[in-house]
Amino acid sequence: MKTEEKKEKGSRTVNRIIWVLLLLSAAAVIWLVFQIYPYGGWKGSLLAGAMLFLLAILLLYGRDKFPKLVLAISILLVVILGAAVIVMSMVNSAAERVSNTAEYEIVQIAALKGSGITAEDDFSRYTLGYAEDDGEALSRGRNILEEENKKIKKEVGYENMKSAYRALTSEKLDLIVLTSNSRSDLSLIDEEYENRLNILFEKRYPLQTADLKPVDISSQPFTVYLCGVDLSAGQDITSTGRGDVNLLLTVNPKTGQTNMQVIPRDTFVYIKSREGSSKLSYSGWWGGVKSSVESIEDKFGIDINYYAKINFNGLVDLVDALGGVTVYSHYTYSYQGYDFVKGENYVDGQKALRFVRARKMLPQNELSRGQHQMELLKGIFRKFSEDPDYGKAVKIADALSENFVTNIPRQDYYKVYKLVRQLLPQLSSMENHSVEGEYKWHYDQIRKGYYQYYFYPAEGEVEKIRQRIDGVLQGKKV
Repeated sequence: MKTEEKKEKGSRTVNRIIWVLLLLSAAAVIWLVFQIYPYGGWKGSLLAGAMLFLLAILLLYGRDKFPKLVLAISILLVVILGAAVIVMSMVNSAAERVSNTAEYEIVQIAALKGSGITAEDDFSRYTLGYAEDDGEALSRGRNILEEENKKIKKEVGYENMKSAYRALTSEKLDLIVLTSNSRSDLSLIDEEYENRLNILFEKRYPLQTADLKPVDISSQPFTVYLCGVDLSAGQDITSTGRGDVNLLLTVNPKTGQTNMQVIPRDTFVYIKSREGSSKLSYSGWWGGVKSSVESIEDKFGIDINYYAKINFNGLVDLVDALGGVTVYSHYTYSYQGYDFVKGENYVDGQKALRFVRARKMLPQNELSRGQHQMELLKGIFRKFSEDPDYGKAVKIADALSENFVTNIPRQDYYKVYKLVRQLLPQLSSMENHSVEGEYKWHYDQIRKGYYQYYFYPAEGEVEKIRQRIDGVLQGKKV
């Protein structure tokens, strides 16, 4: 009798454990259904949930006849769902960061290093300088100081940032207002200006985000703008920076055609946000990705559906997350302590960064650099093709999520993964398309008084670029 009581008690205990395990499984399934939905829609997530609930019901019915088997399956189910919850949490965390497309202009109040001026000082004895040709510099400088409860002795306007910076470095001025405009000017005046200044205060001002032109990327052709920005001043991916890398990737899922086009950063383009023309790299610096997209669309008469923005830290993270990649160099040269030979070169993250930044020692300067930027992108696709596992893709996304953003909707992420995997042979061997043209020196239309060089595509080049892109979009043989 005691033996039967023990058996019955043990059976009840097993049943309770099974119930707890199945309730945990049900809770995990419900959570996963709602988490998977943004990536694949209700259809796929509900189907997966329904199948798991059906399994749970079968286990409940079988728990009396096969208690040990049902217990083992229930434990296994909890372990599997627990792992799925962990992976999904990683996916959500990475997706939340990379889908944060908000951009900001960072405005700063700075003093000269070595001046002894600190943020805690009484500013009533200090003079604030600003560039008069920088429309919002004074008003935003005042706004920052007001929020910090700082009153200054006086404000001094200078014709341009060159004059204001000269006054600061000669100690005729105590403080200076830095905007995206002034930082672009300072990069021409003094490449080491960041190391000479002490940032006291800063504030972020939101910019408009780039317009989305969504399509069903699993079946409809589209163009993605791949933007590499120089955020060497230390700002994060949400701040604006000089657009050093400008690539257009056009994909036709039905035909399997792809086209990669580099746009030189010095291309003379119309910048809508400033109502004038200047370099493409400045368009992004002054107005964010939206401004760059508008400038490229206006110049080449094309539509850009999506964008992906990465900074230099993100590029290093991406290459290292892949375990390094092999790239093809068109030249033999050395840059910042790294050597490259004509032909294939293995690069880790830091070496890859030098590979895409070097230009002055290359035969065609910016055009040669553009070729190498495209070679690195192909090298990345080639390396990923060696092990195109979804889990690895998630880990890579998580590794670079602090330095990468995209406006591709989250519900399309898995479609992107499947499409990339499907087209890896084409993406790994795309033909590089650069732009033929010449550099011309003249004064900038927007930044008065700045005499710079600009890239002008040769006659017929703009039309060639448009035709290549349209050809892929329309499924024509290019």
